Amino acid sequence: MTGTEAAYRVHVLSVGPLQENCSVVEHVLSRRAAVVDPGDEGEAILDFLAERGLTLSAILVTHGHFDHVGAIGVLKARTAAKIYAHADDVELMGMASKHGALYGISVEPVPPPDILVEEGDTIPLGDASFVVLHTPGHSPGSVTYLLAGWAFVGDLIFAGSIGRTDLPGGSMPVLMRSIREKIFTLDLAVELIPGHGPDTTVGRERRNNPFFEGDPKQ
Repeated sequence: MTGTEAAYRVHVLSVGPLQENCSVVEHVLSRRAAVVDPGDEGEAILDFLAERGLTLSAILVTHGHFDHVGAIGVLKARTAAKIYAHADDVELMGMASKHGALYGISVEPVPPPDILVEEGDTIPLGDASFVVLHTPGHSPGSVTYLLAGWAFVGDLIFAGSIGRTDLPGGSMPVLMRSIREKIFTLDLAVELIPGHGPDTTVGRERRNNPFFEGDPKQ
């Protein structure tokens, strides 16, 4: 898919048994790329990068659950890419193998992040930068990455739904506040790339997401 900035392309790869959305963000001119949430199938992600002639410069983690970080070790071992994640989810990343085993899924050990991100941080790619929003609720360290009309929201919000909050560190009030204050305040045309399922837009979710029907704050 392409967005408002022709300098960038986003390719969403559905990986692993939980069909997690791994996003490859390509800067067309420099042939450099960032990968958001490489959850599984590291070799397939590397093959995709090689087929398009892309050099991986950044691995962006929206949150530390095993289905979003399972291929980081493979990518880190084979590239010079830096790993970016929020401090509050580093422990989750370190427990990915244990948590995956609970679901009968083998997950390679996940290396720790190289760079810890916070609200307002920027991560350069080509002639623009991702902007970091801290959007907890699904997990304490969940973040959203904004670039060129896209918002990579992890498991915060989905097309017609929201992220689960029954896992350790989850909170429904915190998640709803993150969506209201950090996502629904973006331009209505911003395209939301969630961690699972189809993409959507800010405007579509503000109008149609059933979890916000009759919400007096909307």
